[in-house]
Amino acid sequence: MKSRLHLYTNTGPKTQGYILGEPAALLALAKALESAAKGVIGLETIQLYNSDGHEYELIIAADITEEEWQNMPVPYNKQANPHELNIVKIYNSLKITNN
Repeated sequence: MKSRLHLYTNTGPKTQGYILGEPAALLALAKALESAAKGVIGLETIQLYNSDGHEYELIIAADITEEEWQNMPVPYNKQANPHELNIVKIYNSLKITNN
């Protein structure tokens, strides 16, 4: 059975963000978060599903430099682009190479 999970980031300062999911999806997310936090590489991915049944990949990155944190726009900034993080660039280049 497909396990559904939705992520909604905060839309501004002092607003709420949400993680909404079925129990199996939340447990899989918890396992992936722990793996990324404790892993040597600091990156984990998980396949999840939206409520409409479409699959998506969630990339969880812990290996972010202090400089990247200092220069990273907040999620509700239209300029925010996680694809610019080194760990995400490396993951995407490896993924393309292996496909």
